[in-house]
Amino acid sequence: MKRNRYSSKKSNAKKFYTKENIFISRLASILNVSKKDVNRMFNERVVSAIRLNPLAGPVENIKSRVESKGFTLEPVSWSKDTYIIRDNDKSELSKITEYKSGLFYIQSLSSMLPVIALDPKPGERILDMCAAPGSKTSMIAALTGDKADLVANDQDFRRIGKLRNIIYQFHIKNIKVTQTPGESIGSRFSSHFDKVLLDAPCSGEGLIYLRSPRPLRFWSIKKVKAMSKLQKKLIESAYLCLKPGGTLVYSTCTLEPDENEAVLTHLIERHTEAKIEEISVVKGDSFEEYKQLVTPGIKHWSGNDYSEQVTKAVRVIPSSLMPAFFIAKIRKPE
Repeated sequence: MKRNRYSSKKSNAKKFYTKENIFISRLASILNVSKKDVNRMFNERVVSAIRLNPLAGPVENIKSRVESKGFTLEPVSWSKDTYIIRDNDKSELSKITEYKSGLFYIQSLSSMLPVIALDPKPGERILDMCAAPGSKTSMIAALTGDKADLVANDQDFRRIGKLRNIIYQFHIKNIKVTQTPGESIGSRFSSHFDKVLLDAPCSGEGLIYLRSPRPLRFWSIKKVKAMSKLQKKLIESAYLCLKPGGTLVYSTCTLEPDENEAVLTHLIERHTEAKIEEISVVKGDSFEEYKQLVTPGIKHWSGNDYSEQVTKAVRVIPSSLMPAFFIAKIRKPE
């Protein structure tokens, strides 16, 4: 029988994987779901969410003004003064006078969780370590009635400009803005803060929408590795800033264990007294509708073993309600 001279070439041909193939396969492994599920998750648009700003006036009056513009506000039971707006996108919301006047802030529900986990109180000395552009800074100020001793830091002068604009737009007065590399804050302000929020620079998987043009242009495994190195420096610095008994919340808008569980494990190995605590908001009855959208941190992935404590952290599964996120609450003992 005559042999097909092309058959050996076909069988020996290398399979070509696109960047999207790699991304989807990696996320399917991290989330322990099918590739089809990952593709669906990152092709969903997230609903708009807003926080009414009590620093700009009575929130009931603000709510009425927004509704008078034709927007339907659906309350979020686990986040104060927070509403979902399902039928309008951010661009529509950002055009109205009430937004431009700082009466409400447009922010994803996932992004609100780290501040709720931090549980800021009036009178506390609080550091937002990588604060720009200012969404979580403005939420800390709102929840404390602008009565915390709040420091908002970022090392990039261009981002500092955006942060200052947000502070002005959203009526925040009791705040100090600093421009310092986060890695050096711990040595300069050792045991200085009651609470620290480290919303760390990351590979940004929570911002990826696969239907957009070139959705993965800023994502790569090389970037994941580089971010992990930086995050380990930042989390050590943030922990050093804490007073004994203080609370550190670490968060990222990525799902990567290298940037999440590995960073927490790095901290715990160097500061064995550090304790990761449960995030109570995701355990409460008010979070019932959202519980299927969060999973605990993972102890093993891709040949790596992480601290047992990481299971108290939470990973937000991307959906139409919340984009991807990771949050951990860490306590420094007295």
